[in-house]
Amino acid sequence: MENTLLLLYPAALGILLFAGSRVSFSGKTRPEYLAPDQTRQIQGAAGIGIILHHLTQQITAYGYSWKGPVTLFAFAGFLLTAIFFFCSGYGLITSLTVKPGYLRHFPARRLPAVLIPFWSVNLLLVLLNRFAFGMHSSTGEMMRRIIGLELVNSNGWFIVEIVILYLLFYVLFRLIPNRDAALACLCAAVILLMRSAFFRGHDTGENIHWFRGEWWYNSTPAFLFGALYARLRGKIDPWIARGDHYKALLGASALLCPVSFFLSIRVLLRYGYYETGIAAARYALITLIAQTSAVFFFCALVFLLNMRIAVGNRPLRYLGSIRMELFLVHNFFVSGVFGAARMSSFLRWLLVIGCSILCAAVLSLPIRHLTGAVTRCLDRLIGTGDAPGVRKAAPKPAHLHRNAGRIAAAAVLAGILAFLLLTFARYLLSGAEYRQEQEALRRAGIGDEVQWGRFETNLTRPGKERLTWIVIGKEKGKIRLLSRYGIAGSSYNRKHEAVTWENADLRAYLNSQRFTGMFSRYEAADVLTVNGDQITLMTVQDALALFPGDRERELAVTVAAEQAGTNVNRASKTNYWDMKGYRSSWWWLRQEKGEQSVCAPIVTADGSVLSDEKAVNKPGGAIRPVIWVKTGP
Repeated sequence: MENTLLLLYPAALGILLFAGSRVSFSGKTRPEYLAPDQTRQIQGAAGIGIILHHLTQQITAYGYSWKGPVTLFAFAGFLLTAIFFFCSGYGLITSLTVKPGYLRHFPARRLPAVLIPFWSVNLLLVLLNRFAFGMHSSTGEMMRRIIGLELVNSNGWFIVEIVILYLLFYVLFRLIPNRDAALACLCAAVILLMRSAFFRGHDTGENIHWFRGEWWYNSTPAFLFGALYARLRGKIDPWIARGDHYKALLGASALLCPVSFFLSIRVLLRYGYYETGIAAARYALITLIAQTSAVFFFCALVFLLNMRIAVGNRPLRYLGSIRMELFLVHNFFVSGVFGAARMSSFLRWLLVIGCSILCAAVLSLPIRHLTGAVTRCLDRLIGTGDAPGVRKAAPKPAHLHRNAGRIAAAAVLAGILAFLLLTFARYLLSGAEYRQEQEALRRAGIGDEVQWGRFETNLTRPGKERLTWIVIGKEKGKIRLLSRYGIAGSSYNRKHEAVTWENADLRAYLNSQRFTGMFSRYEAADVLTVNGDQITLMTVQDALALFPGDRERELAVTVAAEQAGTNVNRASKTNYWDMKGYRSSWWWLRQEKGEQSVCAPIVTADGSVLSDEKAVNKPGGAIRPVIWVKTGP
């Protein structure tokens, strides 16, 4: 019954979208078609759809648990996000065509419109995490999260990507006078950006990383569709209006849109983006092709309908005006405030949607004023606008404007190219690094230290550091490795309940992208899966058998692990540890197969092994991974 009631929400969204719409019965294109007011309202409706998408993912385990027809929303997020990308690509090229001096005003007027809401919501979330939820972070971490270098808001990825696309547009069209050539370069740059994200793999860890996860690229093609359509609209629209072309295209889109959507679901469930090893890229590419087709036909259907149906009503227009704030804040209510609340799904959805709209409405007022103030300030600073009350300086010669703009654009382009080159250099160098590591593994003996993979061990250094492992076992064609340091911290299980290793949260965490992502694509192909785990922990018997005494079991944790909240016991190490600056910690072991308890085994900071010392939900225990690696055929 409740699953049926949930269908009222998409039904209400449909009524909201088409209430008050104006239909062209004459067969002519509506004059409002793709006007800014129309695209804003369509994006406002898409924003509500994205909230429904995230809510549906929550109750259906990302679509794997069928809850009736509403389950389809669990798979529709990439299509709804594609609306935002399409409108952005279309809006950039159209504005360039119809607005004089658009590029000259672009940095001062377009970038603050997306960055100010992003930074404002980030600031609010950081302050809430610190003072309402007691999550302690260093000043540097807080600043990185506010700016967006670390994504405190899982939906912030869209702002990061759209800003990068805006900068690519600005730089290329500034540097290349021929607009068709500039557009071709923009398409190539976006495809390279998608390729970079594609090979960075899936992101399922605690943190949300830049360009990790399919959401960074599976809806991005819509940006190119919008930009290309804007450039070719003068030729496409007359052809569509000729004869019965519109009816044929509308009918084809109405058929192919659901067909391609259901095909994308089938492909996602069959192949997906989550595989590891050699098959991962092939499966992910098949899934991306299917989803790109669905994006194309969905955008085609939406905007073919808008040709003859102009949406328009006051609630929808208001949602369009707060669409950015709504997109950014809603996940706080989906996962944070109401995520674990015990209530019916129908009531939870109502509260999430209502609170998200209310919060976005409240935030939009100061954000709008702040954005306006920043825009006026930038206009005055770089002389691109007619700020009221400010006497204009004598205009500079046109060639100076052009040269200054091209120099600035060239500098930005150089930075983007450097970023892309460093990204691709990592993939080129990872092959050579892998071959060196494999050679070292084949030569290593028990007790030797080797390197394999990269992980964030020191936040003060750029990039990830190479991981050091101790060889603790060797068999024909494979080798067993134990991390030299505690590289992270966690509880054994989130809830205080009797668990086995097989259903412990720590096991799932170790085998998520947070840890499997520390291996390059070459390394990942050689990491063996044993008893269902790529990454695991030592057992009590391992810890007793492999180390001669307590002192050898003492564990130092990395700087990053300590800063992330991993337990550090300095007081018990008066001279031997503290004088050398080491950070010792107790660390988790895993239960034997089938064992169930509310306590999990550990090694203490002093190196002794205890089987029932720590409750499974005790936070801060160090994680010391164990892996098996293939070294030969």
